[in-house]
Amino acid sequence: MARRRSRPAPETPALIDLRVLFVAALVASPAAYRASQGLLTIDQALTRFLLVALACTAVSTLVRAVWPMVAGPAPEPVPVPTDGQPVSPQPE
Repeated sequence: MARRRSRPAPETPALIDLRVLFVAALVASPAAYRASQGLLTIDQALTRFLLVALACTAVSTLVRAVWPMVAGPAPEPVPVPTDGQPVSPQPE
């Protein structure tokens, strides 16, 4: 059975992805509830969702830009033996 290769990560990620839309819908759900009760118009509920989606996109973009600086350098990869013999540490 062939192992599926995962797609490589793009150099520039999409501006809005499914997670951002899910969080925006979750945060804007009180507006949808109020619209279903007749306390808000559809235009007001959609405007609130749009503003929340823009804010979530801005926060997501900020986190993507700042995270590499906060996380620091990536750890060194661990050598994996291919022939069954233990890998000796390389002298420094």
